[in-house]
Amino acid sequence: MSKKKAAAPRKVGVIIANTGTPEAPTRKAVKKYLSQFLMDPRICPMPRPVWWTLLHTHILGKRSRASAEKYEKIWTEEGSPLIAITTSLESGLNEYYADRGLPVMVRAGMSYGKPQIKRVVKELKEAGCTELVVLPMYPQSAFSTTGSVSDGVEKAVRRARFKGDVCLIDGYGENATYVRAVAASIRNAGFSEESGDRLLFSFHSIPLKDIEAGDTYELQTGATSLAVAGELGLDRRAWTISYQSRFDKGRTWLSPFTRPTLERLAQAAEPGSRLFMVCPNFSVDCLETLYDVPYELEPLYRAVLEGLEVNAAEEPGALENTGKAAARCDNAHADLAAARRRQRAADDFRRGAHRDRSDEEAFIYVPCLNRSKAHLKVLTAVLAPYVGDTE
Repeated sequence: MSKKKAAAPRKVGVIIANTGTPEAPTRKAVKKYLSQFLMDPRICPMPRPVWWTLLHTHILGKRSRASAEKYEKIWTEEGSPLIAITTSLESGLNEYYADRGLPVMVRAGMSYGKPQIKRVVKELKEAGCTELVVLPMYPQSAFSTTGSVSDGVEKAVRRARFKGDVCLIDGYGENATYVRAVAASIRNAGFSEESGDRLLFSFHSIPLKDIEAGDTYELQTGATSLAVAGELGLDRRAWTISYQSRFDKGRTWLSPFTRPTLERLAQAAEPGSRLFMVCPNFSVDCLETLYDVPYELEPLYRAVLEGLEVNAAEEPGALENTGKAAARCDNAHADLAAARRRQRAADDFRRGAHRDRSDEEAFIYVPCLNRSKAHLKVLTAVLAPYVGDTE
């Protein structure tokens, strides 16, 4: 009588996935990254053969130079902020599961750039994982983000011949632990409705054609904003939603856009009031927050407050905003930012550099959850039902 082969003990491989980043803030590295990112079928705005030609003959050369300059401004001693923070979260999660004695192995993987999802899947298989749980680090899922992660995992699983179950977590923007963490981050930044503060939720925009095809992203952004505002106990007039970072002008994008929204909020601002801006679609600060907010959005808001004449109409999408057009746009933002820095320096000198001026700031960006303990708590709460973390 033959004996049945004993089943392998359960070991869960967890992939925390994000978009990715260039390996260095150089034109060469950025060009390599963008060529991979922009050729994703879920990203490219036209038929692939036509798009490939346009991308490699006109766009990449110009855009890689402009983007490299922006990446250089946000680069840290640890390298890319997105990679450094995600790696820290990977370590924190592994330590958490080890302390609890759970057979869980966590690895970070990126849709574009390194560490590649296909290498991560192979590594988890070779480590003896019997099943995979994939957590795209997008609290509000979308075809262009979570969908790209799903595509990458599906290909990687086939290539690695992984036979175990694979589960993808499709958004967690209404998870109670996540909502409380975002609300707490806003409170900890000093937000107070009683003081007349206003709150702007700014999300990454997506093409309307995706919504028409069934993408529920817009509903998710509204649900997250409502939940966080409810946790804060806010009156509906104290907060609003906008969308940033569209790619091109050839398609219609989800709006209202953040730039004109900031102009409107600045024009309606009461003397001494403050605007808090939070970007709940980003789990980790990246180029769209670390560069766009301080170098473009905040200077624009402050300029309108000061009565300066600015063009707050949504600038051309990133794909068209190249060459001389990009230089004019970037120089205009740089001039506004430089003017504000000079004014702040003068204010600091008059008031004394030792003073805490946080309560006097007109514009306050609330960082992403990043590598905080609160973020680890969110991730473990989201993953709990999938990895056997029942306590």
